[in-house]
Amino acid sequence: MIEETATVVGLEDGYAIVETQQQAACGSCDSAGSCSTTILSGLFKRRRNQLKVHNPIQAQPGERVVIGLKESAFLNVSFTAYLLPLLCLILFAIVFQTMADHFALQAGELPTVIGGLLGLIAGLVLFRRIAQRKVTDPSYQAVILRQADTQPVRFV
Repeated sequence: MIEETATVVGLEDGYAIVETQQQAACGSCDSAGSCSTTILSGLFKRRRNQLKVHNPIQAQPGERVVIGLKESAFLNVSFTAYLLPLLCLILFAIVFQTMADHFALQAGELPTVIGGLLGLIAGLVLFRRIAQRKVTDPSYQAVILRQADTQPVRFV
C-alpha cells in the first residue's frame, strides 16, 4: 500500500476531500542543501492537490490522516499512462512509414513523424477512455487508512 499524509478539508457523502502537498522527490536526500535539483525545485511553488477519498474512519475537517492506494492499482495506471501512448506512437510511425514505402512516396521521414504524432494523440485519447472507466472501480480509489500520528517524539 502506498501511503501519504493529508489534511481533511471537507466531507461529501461518505467521502472526505483531502489535501496533500506536492513534495520534491529528492527533498530528503543527504545532499539536498547543495544539490541544484533541490534549488531548482524550490523556485517553483509547491502545489496542493485535493482528492476525494473513501472515509471509513469518519475523519472530520482539519484532521491529519494517512491515505493509501494499492500498489497494483498505481503500477497498472502508471504503466498504462506511459506505455500505451508510447506503443501507439511507435506502431503508428511504423504503419505510416510502411504505407509510404508501399505507395512509393518519396516524402522522407514525414510519414513517420506524422504517424508518430497521430499515434501519440490516439494513445492519449485511449488512455483517457480507460481512465474514465477506472474512476468508479473501488480498487483504483484511495482510502483513508488511519489518523496521522500527532504524538510528539520525546528524546531522553
